[in-house]
Order: sequence, then structure tokens, then C-alpha cells
Amino acid sequence: MFYIRITYVLVYFQLFIGCIICSPGDDLYMFQECRYQCEQIICHKRPYHIFQRMILDELGSDGEYEIHAYNENWEFSSSLPLHLKLLGWDCVSNCDYECQRIVTKERCKNNQEICQFHGKWPFLRVFGIQEFASVIFSIGNYMVHAIGIKKVLEAKRQADPMIKYEYTVLIICSFIAMFAWICSTVFHIRDFLVTERLDYFVAGLTVLSGFYGVFTRYFRLYLPSRKLQRMLFTIVCISAYTWHIHRLVDDWSYTYNMQANITLGVLQNIIWGFLCFDLYCKYYKLENNEQVYKEKQSNHLDYITPRRLLIPSFYSRSSKLYSLYPLLLCAIVIAGMSLEIFDFPPIFFDLVDAHSLWHLVTIIPAFYGWYDWMIWDINVNVKHELEEFVQKKND
Repeated sequence: MFYIRITYVLVYFQLFIGCIICSPGDDLYMFQECRYQCEQIICHKRPYHIFQRMILDELGSDGEYEIHAYNENWEFSSSLPLHLKLLGWDCVSNCDYECQRIVTKERCKNNQEICQFHGKWPFLRVFGIQEFASVIFSIGNYMVHAIGIKKVLEAKRQADPMIKYEYTVLIICSFIAMFAWICSTVFHIRDFLVTERLDYFVAGLTVLSGFYGVFTRYFRLYLPSRKLQRMLFTIVCISAYTWHIHRLVDDWSYTYNMQANITLGVLQNIIWGFLCFDLYCKYYKLENNEQVYKEKQSNHLDYITPRRLLIPSFYSRSSKLYSLYPLLLCAIVIAGMSLEIFDFPPIFFDLVDAHSLWHLVTIIPAFYGWYDWMIWDINVNVKHELEEFVQKKND
């Protein structure tokens, strides 16, 4: 799952940057006073402004007593609807949200810069959902992977038994990716500590499973002669992930988490580049044998869905060119990730930001032929290597 791993590696970098840069909105005097006023009046039912004015008139303003500002134009919800309570909103968190909206509205009126609060933009809440656009696009990612995995399962049922191991690896990686998008959806609905950690843990598993998949593919660990190496590598990966989770639970570190995932991500991306290059060279050499080349140059056409192939006039021309298709899908994700680098406040009714658009971009690769390419690679390239191994063994 090449482009999915690129996705998580890049998002870890973006999250790390977000962690080391404070949110200026949290320190705004207006925001702090708004929260205090809302919590006192709505949550604690205290008309604190009246008491403070009485104290001020009685004792004077010599600075010994803290007097908070009171703005009668600030309006707060007097009660929480049921759907907000079901999503875990309480009076304090609702005051925080409403004050974000109040402060943002005031700053827009005064042509001031929109600030982030708690590391996030002040999105418009929809049905209690904190980041509505990111939730919708995360669900979209889940759906395209669900469609893809259905195609993979059907292909596995019809496949030769000798290639079912690689199909099993692909299926496991795909289900992990689907679970990761479920966790992403839950996290964007409500940002709690548990939803954040679950999103991080599963994202890490996604990166590791991607590394496992491409490593076994490039180094041909699916060959019967390399069964022992495959078992040892599997044990190493499981042990590494177990230790990784234990390390985070014992002492959570955004820096360590980022470093671990970026390291694996970079390694697997390098391996994927080597794999695509090897496949390209393989089909390039076949051009010297016209008879074989005529048989092999179009073997990918049986696996392509025409409406779900980007630049079909180029990539459908030959298997040699089609072998490079994952690199295009990766480039699309990287281009989408550039939105994160040039982050901007939410647009379109305060629902859509750079992060949500990036989630939209990640739908493209899974929809446009990623699973078709993987099925082609397993049915044609992996199968051919296994057949050669069996033939040499028999000889």
C-alpha cells in the first residue's frame, strides 16, 4: 500500500510541526475571558459580573482583587442538546467551542488573523462533529478501500494457490488501512485522548504493515526457499510493533513516534522505488525478444479498469510503463500533502481546511487503480517468479 504509507509518514511530520508550534488562540485575552464568563454563567449558574462589580465598588480597584471582563454581547447556549451529549460534549467543552467561534467572528470583523485553538482551526461544528469535512473524506477513503478489498478477495478465490500468500499480505494490509480510516473518522468526530492515541497506534501499524508488504515483495520472501527468512522477519516486525506500543504507553513522545514512523516510511518508499525500477527493467529487456514481448507487453490490460486509470493513453500502452504506475499515485499524494505545508484557515462555511483537502486527495489513488495494479503484479509478476522457481527445482 505504497501511497497510504506515504500518507501517514507525511502526516506524522505535519503533526510534529503542529506540536512544536503553540496555538496563539489559546493565549488570547478575549478567549480566556469568554471562557471564564461562559463557565461561570452557564456551567456554574453564577452571575459573577454582578458580584465583581459590587466588590470593585466596595474595595476599589487597587489590583489586589482579580476583576474579569464582562461582555453582555456574548451569547452562550443555555443547555446542551442530546446529540451533543451523545458525542461527549459537556458544558465546559461547549463553552470552549462557542468562545472559539465568538473570538473568530470578532477577529474577522476587525480584519485580524484567524488563530488556531488547541492546535486546531476553529471549525464550524456540524451535528456535534468537530471536523465535518475530514470525517466525510475519511469515510470516503474507507469506502474506496472497501471496494478495493472486495475485488482483491474475489481475485484471491480465483488465483493459483501458489500466489495466495502475497494475496494474504495484501488483504491484511488493506484491512489495517480500512481500520486506520475508521480511527481517523472517530478522531475527527471528537478529539479525545483515547481517540488520538488510537489513531496514532493504528497509523503506526499501517506504516509497519506497508513496510512488511513491500519488503516481502521486493526480497521475494514468498518463495518456498525463503520460508525461514519470512518467519523471522514476521517475528521481528511483530516484536518491533509490540515494543513500540509499550514505549508509547509507558512514556508518550510525539518526537519518538514521528521519528519511528518516518524512518520506516522512508525505507519502504526506497524499496518501492527499487521494485518499480526492477519491473520496468524486466519489461524493457523483454522488448529485445519480439515474440515474448508481444505476449507480455499487454498482459496488464486484463487487469485495468479503463475508467479508473489515470493517463490511460500512457500507462495502458505497455506493461513496462504500467509497472511505474504506483509512482504516479505517490506523486499525487505528495502533491496533496503540499496543502498541509501551506496550511490555511478553514473555508466554505468554516468546514474545509488543508488537512481535510488532503484527506480528499488520498481517495484518488485507491479509486484510480491501486488495487488493479496490485492484482496485476501478483497474478503476473509474482506468479511468474514462483513458476520459474518451481521449474528450476524440478530441473
